Amino acid sequence: MALKHKDVDLKRKVIHITKTVYAKDSIKGDFELTSPKTYNAIRTIDIDEIVVEKIKYLLEFKKNKDWIKSEFLFSDVEGIPPTVKTLNQYIRQRGKKTEIKKRFYTYILRHTHISLLAEAGVDLQYIMNRVGHRNSATTTKIYLHVTEGMRENAANVMHKRFTELLTTHTENE
Repeated sequence: MALKHKDVDLKRKVIHITKTVYAKDSIKGDFELTSPKTYNAIRTIDIDEIVVEKIKYLLEFKKNKDWIKSEFLFSDVEGIPPTVKTLNQYIRQRGKKTEIKKRFYTYILRHTHISLLAEAGVDLQYIMNRVGHRNSATTTKIYLHVTEGMRENAANVMHKRFTELLTTHTENE
């Protein structure tokens, strides 16, 4: 929510995370920008073309609707970044439209993001850097539970490897 336009480089496809929004009482417009919780939380992350296109769409939408210009990437019609409370309400509304029975909060997006990266076989160090963790125990303990996709992937990898070994062994006999 603290992202400003200058933090996003759409050509290089990166986002610089250097600050966070602190809104003690979740009152719209009553916030301050602070440093992230930890030094490692200050980072640059890669984004893919889909995210680039979504950001471009957001910027075009705000321009076409004559929203007040804001230095913040994510802002409302008045140019004010949303509060965590507002964002959680929005996420809960979207969550109700899914078959997932858990109650949705902002952290579930982070958790899902990390789980999907792990499921895709992304290196733990890269995941840690991306989410701003210094200690691998934090990442593995909290986020990297074994997903169904990870189980299936492991089974496929083992099947392929065992088939190769058995085929090679049978051919050498």
